[in-house]
Amino acid sequence: MDNIIRQIFLVPKCKCCFKPADSQNLCNSCRRELEKCRIANPHLPLNKKIDFVDESYASYKYEGTASTVVKGAKFRNPAPFLASLLDDISIDIKQILAQNNIDTVLPVPSHKSKLYTQEYDLPVEMAKRISKHFGVQYSDCVAKVRKTEKQHNLPKDRRKANLVNAFKVTGNLTGKNILVIDDVITTGFTVSAVATELKLAGREKVYVWSYTLNIERKENT
Repeated sequence: MDNIIRQIFLVPKCKCCFKPADSQNLCNSCRRELEKCRIANPHLPLNKKIDFVDESYASYKYEGTASTVVKGAKFRNPAPFLASLLDDISIDIKQILAQNNIDTVLPVPSHKSKLYTQEYDLPVEMAKRISKHFGVQYSDCVAKVRKTEKQHNLPKDRRKANLVNAFKVTGNLTGKNILVIDDVITTGFTVSAVATELKLAGREKVYVWSYTLNIERKENT
């Protein structure tokens, strides 16, 4: 009986559909769907202009399995997503870090009020794992200093204004080649606002990588 109970509770669950999964927290069906939404040549820059960002990258399209696992990680439980994050994106990140001489990763920050309702910040946790795995510096030297309305609740023409003066560089990043980490990018107002502050603080180059790129909606996260 103990063995049966142990098997029931210790079998990994798919981070998308919650059926029995492999050690990377995906069932075979959801794994195929994840690969189907993979962006071609994710180590190459996106054909997408984001203000103040020198080059932007993404690994998956924000659809199917990829969008489901990101939503699950953000609003339910990040553990399955984070446990297999490096299996999903390690090759991509390795090439992006090397070709741009990146030595520092920095997450898109959230306002401190978010922590009152949510114990974790997904881009922060992603950046910490990438930093540890690849031996690059983790930095939290950009803070979100103004609470803003949720971007997805706003029409596109109000989203850029919503982020004016929302971020501030709080530490010294002199001489650092920075890769900003996010979970979803659409038109990029948020990462652009972060990059703007980094450029004003003297960073010549700012790069951005996101787990997913939303190419369906013509809006910004």
